[in-house]
Formats: sequence, C-alpha cells, structure tokens
Amino acid sequence: MALNDVIARYKKFLGVNNEQLSEATGVPKSTIDKITAGTTTDPKLSTLKALAAYFGCSVDEFSDMQKEPPVPEGTEGSFTDRQRDLLQLFANLPEAVQPEAQRYLEYLAASQDTQ
Repeated sequence: MALNDVIARYKKFLGVNNEQLSEATGVPKSTIDKITAGTTTDPKLSTLKALAAYFGCSVDEFSDMQKEPPVPEGTEGSFTDRQRDLLQLFANLPEAVQPEAQRYLEYLAASQDTQ
C-alpha cells in the first residue's frame, strides 16, 4: 500500500482533513498535500515521525505500510468528535497498557448494562 493510501485511511478513520492534520502535527499543509497527492513518496523522517505519532503508530509500522487503523465494520465516518478523541487517546497509549485499558472499558460498559 502506498504512503498516500495509508495516510488517506488514517485520515478517514479519524475524520480529519489535510489542514487539521497539519495543525495537529506541525507538518506544513503543503507537505501533507504533496504526500496525499502521491507527489512526495519519501518524506523526511521528521515528517514521518510527526504523522506516526498523531496516528498512533511507530515510524517502522508507518513506513512499512503494514498497519491499518481498526475501523469497525459499518462505522466509517460515523464517530463523533469526542469518540475520535477517545480512540486517539487509546491509540496513543503504550501497547503494553492497551489490553488493561480495554479490560477496564469493557468492565465499565458491562456495569452500565446492569444499571
């Protein structure tokens, strides 16, 4: 998968456009425009680091183009801003902590079902 395709998937998952991505990462919008258009296929490492940090993946995962954002079937583009923020917070947690956070969220959800 090409770099611009990977970025397009992450952008769609998070519901952000190039301008919002630029503001959040500090990467110039013109650079993001060139990457997403496929004009720039080998951006600077600092650009990849900023994008990878925002998308919640490592530079290795990002540059290998192997990781796809976990989009639950039928939910593309249907998240609220708050839900996207929470998903981003979860994605930014260290991988070692994510299972514990998931268990806690499942516990909270189950306790709501019994009330």
